[in-house]
Amino acid sequence: MLATSLVMAMALVSAAPAGNVRIDGKEYVSASALVAARGMRCSVDERAGIYTLIDGERRYSMVPGFDVAHVDGRPVSMGASMIFRNGDVMIPAGLFSVSNAGRWVPSDGSIPLGKVILDPGHGGQDCGALGPTRIREKDVALSVALRLKALLEAEGVQVVMTRSNDTFIPLLQRSEMANRSGADLFLSIHCNGAASSAPSGVETFALTWSITDVTRAQKAAARLSPDDVVDGASCNVSRGAEQAIFSAYLSEQRRQSLDLARALQAEMTRNLGEEDRGVKVKNLSVLRETYVPAALAEIGFITHRETEGKMRSAAWRQKIAEALAAGLGRYARGEAARVGNIAGSAPYAPASRVRQVAGR
Repeated sequence: MLATSLVMAMALVSAAPAGNVRIDGKEYVSASALVAARGMRCSVDERAGIYTLIDGERRYSMVPGFDVAHVDGRPVSMGASMIFRNGDVMIPAGLFSVSNAGRWVPSDGSIPLGKVILDPGHGGQDCGALGPTRIREKDVALSVALRLKALLEAEGVQVVMTRSNDTFIPLLQRSEMANRSGADLFLSIHCNGAASSAPSGVETFALTWSITDVTRAQKAAARLSPDDVVDGASCNVSRGAEQAIFSAYLSEQRRQSLDLARALQAEMTRNLGEEDRGVKVKNLSVLRETYVPAALAEIGFITHRETEGKMRSAAWRQKIAEALAAGLGRYARGEAARVGNIAGSAPYAPASRVRQVAGR
């Protein structure tokens, strides 16, 4: 997860002892120790949430919560995530080892994610939409999610399922699982439905702009403590400070969620050859109440007779899972590259257009 600029800025003023520190079995060194002992300079882009350490002519750019840094504009795996501890920024010591020469993050089809929450829609007594021959949305969503789980695990990604069988899970409980999981993202998988059999195609949703970050921050502060979503954030702060932390964090989470939706939509359209209905924003519970980057993929209209026929096929469900995996990889590589983009090594691509639709 990304930490907020407010927390990152506070971390700079606190010093920590020099030398490496072992946290959860991994070696870290504090930013303040690097500044004091090695004469590095440290700067923070508060708006973008980017830390940059400058060691002579070498620049290390990082985002707390991510295990990929940019060294002189090239992505490199640190082997662990940059985190906060006791008010200081802790950087994986492996970043500075000679072995990093062979640990560049590839720009191919890899999926540089640590943990993902997959949410097959509906379940139990909630069948979701029904196709012309009564195929059920809940069954297709679960089948695709389980296939996607296998694909991600084969790439070394840890996967948590909100449901792994035909069980009904309340919407808020799905979000709470994600909020306390430490996951990199949340993906809800659904089939679209319509009163008419005519509509077809795929679309992806992110949270509507009509729900402000301040409103969500107030609800988040009432349910969670800052360190539930911002790794290492202090819990000993005022209610106002808590809301400021959540608001800053959720602003960045909204940006990530839109990027996630765009990546998923692009890969579903490209890999499935279905009509591109675009990325849309909507007031959906699992998007509104989830505080990690979150998107909802509508993988096709189950009420469209031809689409329903394809959804009966195991091969088609596998193809959908592969498209979603490609979308997650595209998003993750984009987030890794973003550190270098903002640090000035590459231009930042403009956002595509997104439609607002009525919520439910």
